[in-house]
Amino acid sequence: MNRRNFIGRSGRNLALAGLAGISNTSLTGNLLKQYNTGSQQSENKGGMLHRTLGKTGISLPIVSMGVMNASNPGLLRGAWEEGIRHFDTAWYYQNGNNERMVGSVLRETGAKREDITVATKCLIGPQTGKTAKEIFLRQFSESLSRLQMDYVDILYYHMPPGLDQINDPYIWEAFTELKKQKKIRFSGFSIHTDWPEAVNDAVKRKFYDVILISYNFSMYGDKRIADSIRLAHDAGIGLVAMKTQCRQDWYKRQLPSDLQSFYSETNMNTALLKWVLKNERICTAVPGFTTVDQLREDISVAVDLEYTQEEKDFLENKNVRVAIQSVCRQCGTCTESCSRNADVRALIRTHMYALSYGNPLMARKTLDQIEPGRGISNCAGCTDCTSKCKYRVPVAERISELRGIYC
Repeated sequence: MNRRNFIGRSGRNLALAGLAGISNTSLTGNLLKQYNTGSQQSENKGGMLHRTLGKTGISLPIVSMGVMNASNPGLLRGAWEEGIRHFDTAWYYQNGNNERMVGSVLRETGAKREDITVATKCLIGPQTGKTAKEIFLRQFSESLSRLQMDYVDILYYHMPPGLDQINDPYIWEAFTELKKQKKIRFSGFSIHTDWPEAVNDAVKRKFYDVILISYNFSMYGDKRIADSIRLAHDAGIGLVAMKTQCRQDWYKRQLPSDLQSFYSETNMNTALLKWVLKNERICTAVPGFTTVDQLREDISVAVDLEYTQEEKDFLENKNVRVAIQSVCRQCGTCTESCSRNADVRALIRTHMYALSYGNPLMARKTLDQIEPGRGISNCAGCTDCTSKCKYRVPVAERISELRGIYC
């Protein structure tokens, strides 16, 4: 069976199962059985490639599920049936409904709790000290209640703005207490910004077990990124990759129309995910698939990391390599160059949620979290944007589009 037939047939199987209510016996791992050609780079368990998450000892399929943008319980059931065992959510996703869905669906599968790896996150912001710890513990208590679980496997400090927050002794105290209470197994932090400094610092301090990093093909050739990943892996820190498939508009605006048309099919998404997972120091990725088509694409990667010729052509294409540099890496250079003191990095992130992810709720939350006096209102009436990106992100254009939505 060729790859296109595999994808088409697998998608029909999931669709026929009825995404609004897939039972825990309705699928039998068809995607894996039909495409069981796993490489030898990782341990093959039941057709899906597995790796160990640092020193935690947890063995995970190399493709997991980032649940943030998903709102259909049937899709999560389908992911479980097809072998995905790690589900990543957060306290503030969908105002708590995301965690409720995860907990409800995973209970309905009838699976043993030890066969599931659940990660959630607490979002504190710039606070430190006793107040930060109180917020952290309160949010996590709410998360456990929504998930209807006694514990989670990984608890992340979500998007800490700097090393002071990552290394806040009160937050470390909270993690330590939760471990002693057996409410969490492992501690971690998630980071979207230019993260090598934070990861390297975590290696030296030896506190965190897992780090969730933004990692994708736009970072190819970046020695700082590669060295940081190597250091963390060698220190036994489990690495989970997010933002792997560059769901921004670089390919729509930066590529010729013929390339846009050709790579709007599965080649682009599978190629980008394979590139991330070819780095064996990455244990697993948490792509945020929201459709059956996206699920079947990602499952195909989980069982075979070898590039097709079309995927090789895509990754080696010079136009692609130039265009993908306009994927925002949240390095902060744009903010430093803004003459109006706007938090441009956060505004570009808002743009990503609003216009690339199609998630207006996350866009609104991101906008509301910006420090007062540094939001989109700073950009109102600005006719000469001074913010510059050291890569190729068209900052002024994206801010203009954001103004059209919120101003």
